[in-house]
Amino acid sequence: MNKKYLTILSGNPRGGERTWESLYENVLDALNSDLAICTGDKWLKNQSFLDIAKFNWIIDEPNDWTTYYEDNFDGTWKEFFLRGMDTGLYSSGLIHFALKDIILKNFSNEILNYDFIIYSRFDQFYLSKHKYFDSEEIWVPEGEDYFGLCDRHAIVPVRYIKQYLNICSYVDSSSALNLKADNLNCEVVYLNQLKDNGLFNYVKRYDRTQFTSALKNDFTNWRIPKYKIYFFGKLMIKYPDEYISSFESISQKKEIIFSKYYLLYINYLYLKIRRIFGKIKKIGT
Repeated sequence: MNKKYLTILSGNPRGGERTWESLYENVLDALNSDLAICTGDKWLKNQSFLDIAKFNWIIDEPNDWTTYYEDNFDGTWKEFFLRGMDTGLYSSGLIHFALKDIILKNFSNEILNYDFIIYSRFDQFYLSKHKYFDSEEIWVPEGEDYFGLCDRHAIVPVRYIKQYLNICSYVDSSSALNLKADNLNCEVVYLNQLKDNGLFNYVKRYDRTQFTSALKNDFTNWRIPKYKIYFFGKLMIKYPDEYISSFESISQKKEIIFSKYYLLYINYLYLKIRRIFGKIKKIGT
């Protein structure tokens, strides 16, 4: 393995230490990847990733993220975001897109020293070793597209990274404002940004082996976790379908059953059984 990886986590730190330990073992160690974090200073509480990260891109987070756009853009961004008030585009996308812009404008020199960039979030729990990629495609896990393209995790060849991160220029453009979409959410915008700058032609999909986690009191701008993971501390599932598909795509189930994640596998079986009985009950009514 001779390709150099940098994993970037951006956003609010959610998921807790067990989630981040899965990152260290199954991504950083598996790919010999360096770690960069980009988050606001108000979210930091001596988390382990502060010592693990090679790059700590800590920002003075504004109370109102619209001020970032007012200071840096003068196009149609505001009108565009207001179209997504009820879809998470305004509450969540406004922040995540700005973080990409901050990384692009301030930390490109560090990024360009690597061959591949894994752009992800703090709340991804990895069940097995991350697949190694050395091709010139942009790799995105299957599923969780919501009429667009899943924006939680991507492996991006460094030659495309500036275009990939430059989503704010898209949302500030007439191309975005003219976008016709019934459900204008973050995933739809992400998909159309990649189409607009020609990167979607390079997107490939791979089987998902990670899920979005949360702790009960984690701050969130959009979806509140409701599903507890039994016998595994305070960890919660944010998206049950994603949790199930992550286990079903692991070809060697023994990898999980005889690992420290076996309790997670029991929760997967519990969810599957609940769904089976739910379908039977529905048929019988």
